[in-house]
Amino acid sequence: MRKTYRSSFVLVEIMVVIAIISLVAAIAIPNLLRVRMNTNEISAITALRNMYSSLIMYYSSNGNSYPEQLANLTGYLNQALVDGEKTGYAFNYIRDSANKFHVNANPLIPGNTGGRYFYLDERSVVRFNESGEAGADDPSTK
Repeated sequence: MRKTYRSSFVLVEIMVVIAIISLVAAIAIPNLLRVRMNTNEISAITALRNMYSSLIMYYSSNGNSYPEQLANLTGYLNQALVDGEKTGYAFNYIRDSANKFHVNANPLIPGNTGGRYFYLDERSVVRFNESGEAGADDPSTK
């Protein structure tokens, strides 16, 4: 008598494979989301530093005065930043006076596109807050 071997999977084997894949996904997906959020935060800090450089160039070439709005920085700054949104963050520029400004970078979806809020002013120090909009008294990002 010859033994015949089956060449198909049984339900238990398929369930074990699905359980293993689910376990790996449960471990990997939160880490991937955290990495994306950290990348967005780093991009926001870099964008603020680029914005600061552009504002200083504008200031020195336009009579020692900061622009009224970000739209005036066209040609000095990346168009996405001029539009006020980039990589999960919204940038809000406010000119306080001819010699003072501040910029807030806030996550579009807090806890998803970013976990920290950022602040920059004419002193060039990027500051952050984890619970709400950052200000001049918050700690620096270093």
